[in-house]
Amino acid sequence: MVHQLQMSQGISITPPPPPPIPPTNSVHTSAGTNASVVKLQLANNECSWAMDHPEVQKGCFLSRVCQHAPPKECQYYGIASILQNGPTCGLTALSMLLNGQPTAGELLTEAVKHHYTINGEMFSAQYLYELSQKYLACELYDDTLNCANIKDRLCAGCCLLVPYDADVNHAPCQKSGHRAHWALIVGYLIDDQDEFYVLARHGKTRNLAVWSLSALSESNANLVEFAQPKGYPDCTFLLPPGGINGPLGLNERAILLNGLTQEIVKVV
Repeated sequence: MVHQLQMSQGISITPPPPPPIPPTNSVHTSAGTNASVVKLQLANNECSWAMDHPEVQKGCFLSRVCQHAPPKECQYYGIASILQNGPTCGLTALSMLLNGQPTAGELLTEAVKHHYTINGEMFSAQYLYELSQKYLACELYDDTLNCANIKDRLCAGCCLLVPYDADVNHAPCQKSGHRAHWALIVGYLIDDQDEFYVLARHGKTRNLAVWSLSALSESNANLVEFAQPKGYPDCTFLLPPGGINGPLGLNERAILLNGLTQEIVKVV
């Protein structure tokens, strides 16, 4: 599949930042995802439908999703977040799915042994898929993410490992692959207007993210060229034959994961 980068013309209007988070209290999460999470005390009952699920409430508040009306559906896996060490976002996301056993460090040792990576970077969906196969039932997906098939699979309990461009707030953006990152999609949300969102974890934050599937799909499809990450100017990274836009790369690819043992938390 050959993709050409199309540069849009015109003025880009940046939306205003979300309002500051009001004072918080620490509570234990029933989902078992972290030892403690922040329960938001929001004005005007924003996202009050998720008060019993503080991580979802915070994610929706920060993303301005379902602020004043509950979603039609929302569920996610109670998977604990793990912060990455070095450029190991893909390996860390896989380790999250495996409850930290093996660790991202142990996965790194295995990935280096199989010549999938040098420093932990995974610029090949094929390589991460081959590594994931050793631990889970999974399949490599090669098409647009924003489609009925992916929505149906998420609703049926699948998780996804997805490469995308991460903005400064880690949300999906389009930087031609220059900010390539991996996320683990652990659930979904359908709002009262039938818009489809995904619930995600990744190695840069402990927060549960809420992203538009459409935005994630567009970001995944724009991964066409490698750029040396600013945080690692002196590191040598391994690219697959053909680069990230090649047949083994990242562009319009993801990994579908089935048969998970973790608890599904049904919010709505």
